[in-house]
Amino acid sequence: MLHPTRLMMSAPPSSSRGRVVLVVEDNVDAQVITTSSLKHFGYEVMKAGSIQEARQLARRRKPDVVVLDCRLPDGDGLELAGLWRTDPTMMDVPIIVLTAFSARQDVEAALLAGADAFLVKPTPGDVLASHVAKVLGRSRPSQNLRVHRP
Repeated sequence: MLHPTRLMMSAPPSSSRGRVVLVVEDNVDAQVITTSSLKHFGYEVMKAGSIQEARQLARRRKPDVVVLDCRLPDGDGLELAGLWRTDPTMMDVPIIVLTAFSARQDVEAALLAGADAFLVKPTPGDVLASHVAKVLGRSRPSQNLRVHRP
């Protein structure tokens, strides 16, 4: 396992203070690296290992952003993203898909499900934090994003 601090290069941005990130990841090593990286950059992190757990956590406390794996033990993370895009309490929460799958159809499926960003594992902590800051800086998530084919 890579040590999380090796993935980080810069100081936490002040804009991350008080922001809550829900990390939905079933792989323990990936969850530790992701949460440690985000905490280093000043984010408060809630973590879930399944869709059911993610839904429960989001109901208890609405996150500012979600980092979501695609393949989870109790279902497809993209289906959860699609459900959240129609849920009045979660539809404005940006979603970053972080997955080991990088085929074109995976990227398109994530974007069509309502993801605001798509990252492939392993992603350095500073790159992930940069994407989190970027989606938090938008006024609204990309709810109507369409994938354009050449």
